[in-house]
Amino acid sequence: MKYHVLANKIIHSFILALAFLLLNNTASAFSKITDGQIDDIKNHIGNGKWTILEVWTSDCPQCRVHMPEMVEFDGKLKNARMLGISLDGLRGIEDAKGFVSEFKIKFPTIISNPIEMNIWMQQNLGESLIGTPTFILFDPEGKLVAAQPGIVAISSLEKFIIQNSDPEKEVNVVDITDTSR
Repeated sequence: MKYHVLANKIIHSFILALAFLLLNNTASAFSKITDGQIDDIKNHIGNGKWTILEVWTSDCPQCRVHMPEMVEFDGKLKNARMLGISLDGLRGIEDAKGFVSEFKIKFPTIISNPIEMNIWMQQNLGESLIGTPTFILFDPEGKLVAAQPGIVAISSLEKFIIQNSDPEKEVNVVDITDTSR
């Protein structure tokens, strides 16, 4: 019986050490797709703007269907920003770059993998990654507002942000046909 308890402690320690290495290895994920620089999701949260994280993979059929709407929504609200999180991992970075290029994604996109993203979600949201796409919404102060797997209707997202924004702050909808943005 004592050996069973000891074995569980060793396995638990190994898992924690592996998680620590995954999160602290600068050669691992959480780097920007465009320039390979290490980035952190928290660098994009708060600072007076709503932050919409979209977690995707290049081979996800639902992500491919929904991404054109997200690209169109990007920049529509002056008090909101998008951040893409690709779970294609470093081995799939070329697929992720192809996806970004194919859909003309202009918002920052970070490359990660399912293990790291799951750990990040458990630590920061208290929830596990279920699949892609996954949407995570933070308010302008950086407080978690919602996390939902599956497609989120852009009209609902826009309406929620407008209704829950401080009326003193500028939340105007930007004319998406205006090329001067």
